[in-house]
Amino acid sequence: MIEPSEHRPTQAIVDLNAIQHNVKQVLATMQPNQVLYATVKANGYGHGAEQVARAAMEAGAQGLCVASVDEAIELRKSGLIQVPILVLGLTDPRGIAEILHYHITITVSSADFFVEAYQQLADTDQLSLLSLYQLPFHLALDTGMSRIGLTSVAEIEAFKATVASYDWIDWQGAFTHFSTAGGGDPTYIDYQWEKWLELTAVLPEEVSLRHFANSAMGMWYPKQPQSDIVRLGISMYGLDPKDQIPSPGFDLKPALQLISEIVYVKQVPKGTKISYGATYEASQDEWIATIPMGYADGWFRRYKAVDVLIDGQACPVVGIINMDQMMVKLPKAYPVGTLVTFIGDDGGLTNHVSDLARKLDTISYEILCGIGPRVPRIYLKD
Repeated sequence: MIEPSEHRPTQAIVDLNAIQHNVKQVLATMQPNQVLYATVKANGYGHGAEQVARAAMEAGAQGLCVASVDEAIELRKSGLIQVPILVLGLTDPRGIAEILHYHITITVSSADFFVEAYQQLADTDQLSLLSLYQLPFHLALDTGMSRIGLTSVAEIEAFKATVASYDWIDWQGAFTHFSTAGGGDPTYIDYQWEKWLELTAVLPEEVSLRHFANSAMGMWYPKQPQSDIVRLGISMYGLDPKDQIPSPGFDLKPALQLISEIVYVKQVPKGTKISYGATYEASQDEWIATIPMGYADGWFRRYKAVDVLIDGQACPVVGIINMDQMMVKLPKAYPVGTLVTFIGDDGGLTNHVSDLARKLDTISYEILCGIGPRVPRIYLKD
């Protein structure tokens, strides 16, 4: 397991006040009978799952979403015991004992899960767990994402008939995911919406939680019947789902700043080659700084296109970014220890994640989730 480094100046500074501000922004637009679940999968989009979860709950979130049972168990072990945790991805039924023990709400796309889970408990002499716990779950419905979920009324009817005899399950909800709400053909939303209405019309009445709203659908596409849960993801971290700056109608505050320091400075003569492959050659005498940040930290080689900020100036990367280090060209000599900003504000300039995403032909999600585990997360909170 890679542990955060305590002996490098490279750090991700996470402002939990910004997380809470963003949660409250979205809560203010919701109806009284809607609830907000904070999506903290992938280590809270690189921000830290436990810390973000706690901040979001304090701000009014009533549940959490994760990608896997392992992520859910990690949150339970951290002390988040009472809060509902919904696993959005599919789960191996062989883990049924831990799922029950930690009271995790899972997603299913087939009644086969329950058959296999029951058999697993029987094979391991743990059927007694079913007298102690019920298994809460949500059914995934595929309305056009083509990822997971049932796709037709006939499939739902067959599912209902199969699970009707299982008295140890608690069918709490059903959900779908709109694939173009955060970008793509907006008319496809209408197609998925009609499919959603068709599929949910045959759900049992007692399946009370019916949700479709991620950040984009929750912020921009209020629909009736409404989404009972808003699964707040990227916007909780202060970024627009379409990487618009600012986000229309919302005052979102980016929560993460990525910084380091200069650890070495030298002046190189004209003609000096720099980094692997000797792809960069100094066109004149130049001041070059080395910074302890590389692709093993999540600052990938293609990020060479992004200038770093030093003393309020944009400084270009020179040569290929290394695994652990990189070099930049300075306008003048700066001392070792000078602050370097990769994401965030510096002297009137801003490296906004959404701007970087557009420059790199990617999305802000990928940049944030790519920040490596050896970069320590430092938390700020009033």
